[in-house]
Amino acid sequence: MAKPKQSRLRRVGLARAREAAGLTQEAFAVRAGVEVSTVVRWESGCTTPLPGKRPQIARALGVGLQDLERLLSPEGPLTFAGGWESTDDGRLAAIAGVREEVAKLTAEYDARPEMGLVVQAAGLLGRVEVLRAAGGAGGAGGAGSAGSSVFSDGAYSFGGAAEAPLNAPSLSERFLIGASLSDVAAGMAGTTGAPHPAGSVSPIRWRRDLDVAEAETALLVGRLMWDAAGRRDSSTAEEFFDRAARRAGQAGDSVLQVTATLRAAFVGLYGGDPRAGVRRCVQAAVIAAPVSEALFALARLHAAEGHAILGNAAECDRALTTARGAMAAISPDDPAPGVCSPRTYQRLAGSAYLALGRHTEARVALTEAAIRYEPGKVLALVLGHLALACLGEGDTDAALRHFRTAIELAEATQSVGALAVASRAGRELVRVSGGARPEALEIVDRLLTVLAS
Repeated sequence: MAKPKQSRLRRVGLARAREAAGLTQEAFAVRAGVEVSTVVRWESGCTTPLPGKRPQIARALGVGLQDLERLLSPEGPLTFAGGWESTDDGRLAAIAGVREEVAKLTAEYDARPEMGLVVQAAGLLGRVEVLRAAGGAGGAGGAGSAGSSVFSDGAYSFGGAAEAPLNAPSLSERFLIGASLSDVAAGMAGTTGAPHPAGSVSPIRWRRDLDVAEAETALLVGRLMWDAAGRRDSSTAEEFFDRAARRAGQAGDSVLQVTATLRAAFVGLYGGDPRAGVRRCVQAAVIAAPVSEALFALARLHAAEGHAILGNAAECDRALTTARGAMAAISPDDPAPGVCSPRTYQRLAGSAYLALGRHTEARVALTEAAIRYEPGKVLALVLGHLALACLGEGDTDAALRHFRTAIELAEATQSVGALAVASRAGRELVRVSGGARPEALEIVDRLLTVLAS
């Protein structure tokens, strides 16, 4: 006997819930623990998920079991029990999920090797792009232009949502099968189309939240890409930081916009173009001035670093004085009070003094900073700089102690920045000791082993 014809409503309801969660069929299949072909059959109405599999499916979609049953029912409407219609509220839930995962990855960043996070962050940015295309927000045609393609490797638009072909590798998959970091980055950086003009805030809440999610994700990807490339591919990192700053500005999130702008400044400051870095710091300070004394102080501190690298002692001291004044004016209702604490000031002032060759001032500031940081990437950087300051003062024994701990922390966290500072300290240690101290050579040998691993 012929099987009764299945209603198309079931396929549409399940597919829309998946799209609202920011998942391709492939990603949904992975989360549900099934083959992609099984997802295709579910959405086409050919088969129905077994009862034992439904809790996992519901978790993957971010819906309750009752909502899932309504999605799977031929007569079930596309309105969920919670009151949303797989549109704005569904997108908000999906966007919130992305932001939560970005926050978790960012929290791991200080203690986990960067390469372990790149693919996950790339996947999150892909989910953001799917959500944007599905809602027609911020693509090449601006807000409301539905149907724009997301991926540059064969994806196409379907029903106003971007669908990747079943055999097309995702951005993260392309990374896993051997594509270069720059290839993966180019695939992600070129998918958003032209952003809205800076300062224009999307009137629909989910669009604003999506802009923030994209800014946060692009910011994380930029950091990971820069470290994974050994801080040599500055243009790729800058693209992501600029993208984050534009989206944050579009969302009206000045705190996030300043953060992204400062990240772009770091590429110049620590990547060989300190003049560009100082210009970025000034830009960040201008954005921060009417919003946050703490962020303004942080921007001025990094500008001081840049001036010090350029050898402009007077400008450096002026920036440090301005930063101290801003820190004293931080109010309890500042939107980012913790970004510029006394330890931050001591760390960055110490780095600036070191660049100017003022080793005693650097040692005092960096010692104060070191006792205030927990073990991690930042402490590794501080101790590397502190070792250099001690060497500048001629205190080789203290430099060896700090150098040894800095290498241990840099090795544990796989921090490219900390390893770069440790390498600089190692070269200086060899120069100062002249190869006459066995313990110095032993530590340098360990550094070389870490760099080669």
